[in-house]
This record gives sequence, structure tokens and C-alpha cells, in this order.
Amino acid sequence: MKKISLKNILPACLLALSCIVFTVVTGYALFLKERVEGQIPVLPESSEVTRSAALRTASPQMSSPAPTVEPIPAVDTADEQIVSSPFWSDGILFENDTYRSPTMSVTVKMIRDSEMFHKNLIYYVADVHVSDVTQIRTASASGSFKRIGFDSMENTCKRENALVAISGDFCPGFLIRNGEVYRRSIKHNDICLLLKTGEMVIMKGKETSVKRIMDKDPWQTWDFGPALIDADGNPVRSFLPGEISGGNPRSCIGYYEPGHYCFVIVDGRQKQSAGVTLRELAVLMHSLGCTQAYNLDGGATAHFFYHGKVRNSPSGGGRKVGDIVYVAFEPYGESRFYCGKAGLTK
Repeated sequence: MKKISLKNILPACLLALSCIVFTVVTGYALFLKERVEGQIPVLPESSEVTRSAALRTASPQMSSPAPTVEPIPAVDTADEQIVSSPFWSDGILFENDTYRSPTMSVTVKMIRDSEMFHKNLIYYVADVHVSDVTQIRTASASGSFKRIGFDSMENTCKRENALVAISGDFCPGFLIRNGEVYRRSIKHNDICLLLKTGEMVIMKGKETSVKRIMDKDPWQTWDFGPALIDADGNPVRSFLPGEISGGNPRSCIGYYEPGHYCFVIVDGRQKQSAGVTLRELAVLMHSLGCTQAYNLDGGATAHFFYHGKVRNSPSGGGRKVGDIVYVAFEPYGESRFYCGKAGLTK
């Protein structure tokens, strides 16, 4: 019997191993490509929103009809109004892109546009009316704002039982969240304050002081920016050189009046959605009718979550988030922070 030497079989083994490695790498590359292009869900699909964290986010006591929220209908901005009037309900109405209850009114839209800035854009808008400002909440991915941590958008939103949420601001600088003061350092950025009255106020850079902020008794603060709407209600046209420029995925919160807000995510760095500059984002938020608007952490962090899953297509498949801004199903039980004419009266 002829003896088989290692010298004879080694080339064949190396060739077989190379083929296996090439197949695995090629398959993974195709998976990533489909994921970025939105053909594969960014995060695992969930059939329903978890009902945990009852103290932080009380769930409706009345059961909802089985929702049909996949996919969110795309709308043509020329034919359909994105921002709507509140539609309160005595019970729970949950179907397609709407959620109505005795305490809030939420409409979610995915918009495809190629005309506003002469490029392909996909962006998501949650039009939110709440009766009580405590339904606009923030949460840390670590479970506490006393420490920095990261988790997937989906895990963080499910833990908090969020209906709709966007990625936050990474918690820099001055920090008040859900009425609790965590940090009083001033970075001289534009600081956004959501007051317990439901008003949204943006303090400009060096005009800000700890005393001025604390005197307004905010429910939430965000220290990222910049502001997107100027004092006259017009879109900001120029930004500081150090602020991130270019067409990018964006995350921001908009304000109309006490109790009426919008959450906006713009996809970017993709063929189907190029992203926007800060100036373009300001024009977009102004076109939605916002009287105030504030830029949050974008790029691969920009996520839009609605009813159990991430709905947008984050750049590069996205990355873990440090915090979220979300809408809770009901106010805090002890809250008396009614929002005035845009919400329910006391």
C-alpha cells in the first residue's frame, strides 16, 4: 500500500479550507448588505410590547385590538398632512399608524421624499399629543442615569414599555431626567428644557446658567444640540464650525405647544436615503410646523422604535444607544403636570 505523505495532502487541505472561509465571508457580507438596505429587520421582530416596568410606564387597563402596524404606511407629503389634531378616545384604539387613549394621541408616519432637498430621503415622524408631560420620558440604557451604559434600542425600549421612542443625546453636560437632577455642569451648548408645564424652552450657549435652568423647574433637559429654530420661529441657517455637518442620519425632537411634540428620525448614508445637513434638518422641522426643534445624537445612533421593534434602517445596521426619549402609555400616577390646551384639562 502506497504511503500518503503530509506533503501530498497539505495543498488539498489548504484549498478546501480556503473555499470554506470564502463561502462564510461572502455570505456574511451579503447579510450585512441586506441589513443596511433594510431588507432584513435591524433587530428581532416582536409580536407585542412587553408590559413590564409598570411603575415607570403604567400600561392601559383596557385591552387593545390586535394592531396591524407592519409596515408603517409611507405617505406622500404633498397629499397627506403629517401633523394632526389630537384625537382623544374614551378607550384604547390601536391600529396601523395610530394609538389613541384617554391620555394621549399618537400618529406615526414614514415619509419618502425626493423633492424637498433634491435627493432621496426617508424619515419617520411620531406626532404626539399628551395630556400630562410625564408621558414624555427618558431612560438610560444602563437602567439608571447615575451610570453610563449601552444596550440595543429594542432592549431599552422594551424594558421601559415604550410605545414610540427615538435615540437620545448620550447624556452629556447638564442632566435632569424625569424630574431628577443628576448633573449640573454647563458646557455652553444650546440646552433644551422640557418644563413641567409642557413648554419646551431652548437656552442659548453662553447665556445659560445653572440658576436660570433650575428656576424653570424642568422635567427633562438635553445638552447636545444645536437648536434648529431661531427666536423668530424660522429655521436656523448657520451653525458653528465644530458642529457635525454634511448629510447624515439625524435624530431630533420638535415642539408645537404644551402637550404637542414630534419625534423625528431621518435615515442616511444609504442609497434610498442620503441623510440631511443640520441646515436641511432645520428646514424640515420648520416645514412640519415646529415652533422649537432640537438636534439629538444622530449617525448610526439614530433609531426609531414603534410598537415592539425598530422601524427605520439605521446606518451600518446601527449601534447600541446610551439613552432614549419615549412616550409612556400613561402619566405617573401621582402627577399633576397637565399640559394645558393641547392636552386634556384637569
